[in-house]
Amino acid sequence: MLPLRKPEQDLDGIGLEALVSVAVATRPDHEVLREPARRDIWSGVAGASLSHSGLDQRARRLASLLAMSRLPERSKALILAPMGSEQLIAILAALHAGLQPVLLPLSVGGQALQGLFDAAGPCVGIATSRCGDLAPSRMLRDAAARSFNARLVCGFGPDVPDGVVPLDNIIVSNTRLPDAPARLSPSGLLGLVAETSTGTRQVMAEAELMAAAVALARVTRIGTDGRLLSTMMSPGFCALASGPYLALLSGAEYLPLGLFSLSALWAGLSDGRGTTLVAPAGIEDALRAAGIAGHETVRNLLLVHHAAPGRLPRRDAGPGRVLDIHVHGRNELAISERE
Repeated sequence: MLPLRKPEQDLDGIGLEALVSVAVATRPDHEVLREPARRDIWSGVAGASLSHSGLDQRARRLASLLAMSRLPERSKALILAPMGSEQLIAILAALHAGLQPVLLPLSVGGQALQGLFDAAGPCVGIATSRCGDLAPSRMLRDAAARSFNARLVCGFGPDVPDGVVPLDNIIVSNTRLPDAPARLSPSGLLGLVAETSTGTRQVMAEAELMAAAVALARVTRIGTDGRLLSTMMSPGFCALASGPYLALLSGAEYLPLGLFSLSALWAGLSDGRGTTLVAPAGIEDALRAAGIAGHETVRNLLLVHHAAPGRLPRRDAGPGRVLDIHVHGRNELAISERE
C-alpha cells in the first residue's frame, strides 16, 4: 500500500495558481474542463468546456470583483457550488484575491450556514443559482442578510435572485475589470477549508493537495490525452486531489458530474477516450452491475473508501486497473491496486 500524505519539498509554494499559470503559458487553448451535455436539467446552464486561458481569465475577473470588497487578506470566501466550473473558478478567484476558500456541502442546512457566516468574520459568498431542487445563491443571500460579516454575495447562473451579484456576464465578457491587486502572502500558502453539514472542518494545505496529486499521477499514469471523470460530490481533500489538482498537474481533461447521473457517466465514457474514473467505494456494486467497472475505456477505476473496507472483490476482466484509495484521519490517503 502506497501512502500519499507527505508533501514533497520541491512542491513548497506550488498550488492551483501556479499550475494554471504554467498551463496558460504552454497550452492556453487546451481544454482543461468539460461538463456533462445535459447539465442544464439540474443546473439551468448547459454543459460547456473551458480552456486553460478561459479558466484563468474568468478567475481573474472574479478576483478583481472580490478585491473591490476590500476584505482583509486571508478573509473567508464561502463557496456553495457542486464540483465543476463554478467551484473551480471560485477557488482560483479567491486565491488570486488573497482570500481563503471555504467549500460548503450542498447539504448544509440553514442554521449551520448561518453559523458559518457568523463565525467567518468579514467574508464574501459565491454560489450557483440552482442545483437540482436547491437554490444555493438564495441560501447564501438569506444567511448574509442576517449577518453583519458578509460584504458581498455573488451567483453563477441565469436565475440569480435580487441582492446577489450576477456573475455570468461579468466574468465572461467584462474586459474592463482591472486585475486584482497583488497579495502579500506567497502563492500556495493560503490553503483551503472544507466544511461538512455536521460541522466537521477540514483544513487543506496546498502542498498536501499537490503531493497527493503527484502521487496519484504517478500511480495512474494519466496523461494529456486522457480524461479524469469524477463522481465525487462533496468537497474535501480526496475529491480535490483526485479532481482539479490531478487534472491540472497531468494535463488531462477534467469531467466532474456535479450531480450523479448514470446517463452522464455513460456519455463520458462513450467517445473512446482513455478514462480514469473516480467514484465512492459505496457504488462499486452498482458500477459493476451497469458494466462500467470493466468498460473498455476505463484505464483506472479509483474507489474512495472513508471507512475500513471489508473483503474486497477481485477486479472485473477488462483493460483497466482497480485502485483503492483509503482515507485516514486528517488529509492522509493510501492507495493499493486490486488483484
